[in-house]
Amino acid sequence: GPVRMHFDARGAVSNLRVVPQAEQSSAPAGGDVELRVRAVGLNFRDVLNVLGVYPGDPGPPGSDCAADVVRCDAGAPHLCVGGAVLGHGLAALASVAVSDSRLMAAIDDSLS
Repeated sequence: GPVRMHFDARGAVSNLRVVPQAEQSSAPAGGDVELRVRAVGLNFRDVLNVLGVYPGDPGPPGSDCAADVVRCDAGAPHLCVGGAVLGHGLAALASVAVSDSRLMAAIDDSLS
């Protein structure tokens, strides 16, 4: 089944662990899109986040992703179910993520 990275406490990379991820129970709404994550970009902000030295609350690690659209709201006319996308997925260090469709772009043949 789907999994996600989780940590109970910031401070060390060793605090990260893989845990089961609950299936999305409700359909996306308000322009959101449900994604099957294929790749995640980790950056220095994510390292600082996990180590607990990022100022403020950066949220869960993993934000840049490439994914396939599983479900989308009618407010996402530029995306289609089954289509490949890239952009900012919220808590994307997981099998499934939800994002605001305005933060995602369709991957077409011009991108490799």
